[in-house]
Amino acid sequence: MRIDRLAARELGEFWSLREDVTVRFGRRTVLRTPWGELCIYRPGSLLCEALRRMQLGPVSLANVAPGFPGYDVPEREWNDASRELLGALDPLQHVIVRHLAIGASPLLSVIPLSRHATFRPPPDPVPSPPGDGFRPLEEAVPRRLGRDLVFSYEGRDHRVELRGPDAPKLLRHLRAGDGDSRPPVDGRLPAAVVRAARAYAAAAGPLSPVEYGENRSSATDPASGLPMIRTGDVLPTEHRGPGPLTT
Repeated sequence: MRIDRLAARELGEFWSLREDVTVRFGRRTVLRTPWGELCIYRPGSLLCEALRRMQLGPVSLANVAPGFPGYDVPEREWNDASRELLGALDPLQHVIVRHLAIGASPLLSVIPLSRHATFRPPPDPVPSPPGDGFRPLEEAVPRRLGRDLVFSYEGRDHRVELRGPDAPKLLRHLRAGDGDSRPPVDGRLPAAVVRAARAYAAAAGPLSPVEYGENRSSATDPASGLPMIRTGDVLPTEHRGPGPLTT
């Protein structure tokens, strides 16, 4: 039996570097990126450890800074180590990939595509007044990546990828987009996972507020019958997925 079938179906947040970013450590830390080199002079030990782990794949930063907050934890509740680490990572948002998982199973990734990319998920992604909901801006394109079916949306600054066995369910939840985490007809996703996915998608671009009563109809994929979010041109450097989740 696969390990991701044994893990509890709880929300996990993970961080990694873009696959085409390399890090050289020393008296100054140098990140080689698609947009040139970034030099960090006298980086702190927390940042160095985080970068060391993130270049190997998606990691939980709670293993670098105990008590590291999730996206929805107010800043006033951050501890000192988390505040230091998040402050050091903030200028590097355009090279950091953010991931959501259910247990050990990757579900959603947000990949930065430009040097101007910033990513700050709202702590409460449900619009006000209740019932307005979110609408996917365009259509998600299903494609095969090895043996995996991936749904991707590509915007100006980010690409959002949904993958894994729960991706079709999450896509339906995002399409419903009314702040209601009740399950679609084919199964349930944890409410915390749905809220986090909406927050990530809203921050990255594929979701926008929809006015109450506005028509939410959209195109569907003829093969799967799922609502779609259209992508733009695929960049020469393609993200190959989050890989195994590590600590």
